[in-house]
Amino acid sequence: MRLALLVLLAACHHDAPAAQPTPPAPVPQGCQTVPACTAEADDALSKNDIPHALASLNNACALGDFHSCAREGVYLTTNPQKGGDAQRAIMLLQEACDGDDALGCEKLAASQGDQKAAQLYDKACKLGDNNACGLLAPMLQHGTGTAVDHARAVQLAQQACDAGAGVGCTALGESYAEGWNGVTNPAQATDLFTKSCAMSDGRGCADLANLTTDPSAAAKLRAKACANGYQPACPSP
Repeated sequence: MRLALLVLLAACHHDAPAAQPTPPAPVPQGCQTVPACTAEADDALSKNDIPHALASLNNACALGDFHSCAREGVYLTTNPQKGGDAQRAIMLLQEACDGDDALGCEKLAASQGDQKAAQLYDKACKLGDNNACGLLAPMLQHGTGTAVDHARAVQLAQQACDAGAGVGCTALGESYAEGWNGVTNPAQATDLFTKSCAMSDGRGCADLANLTTDPSAAAKLRAKACANGYQPACPSP
């Protein structure tokens, strides 16, 4: 009887399933090094293959290249591909700026209030971004988000303009138009606004329009200023 019971229990018993091996981690897709990723991104952008470019920049950013984080953020700021990209762009620019990338700090400033923007432009300027120096100059002149510093405003405007930053030439032109350095020189201001407008700085075009006595020429300059992203020059909706 006991033997029959043991036979019955053995017949009902099922072996426990063997432990399954842990599946290997998925192999990351795409480029594996920062140089390879940035090269892929540049090549994709030259072909207007935006999804590939963004994927490559994202990989480079994940690999620790803060400038690629900034580049991805800049693109998503101006050309969002889907909902939520604007918020992601700010996150990427903040990550880049925290990593001392000048472009990240400069572009992050546009989404901030005056005080924070001035701090970010200052940081980017000190990191070698002459465009940020040119943007900081008028803030220093007028005390926008920061203490007034006429001397540094003129110095940064001159530095940025000499380095080829259109916003710097615009700021320097404003220094002559408004007398930041104690001297008002409309002719010098006009020359500088002409230079910055030719460099596609919208504010420079608008400032030049304000000094232009020909209404037709002024209207064309304001249209160019608007086309180059200077919203105050755009017609009211």
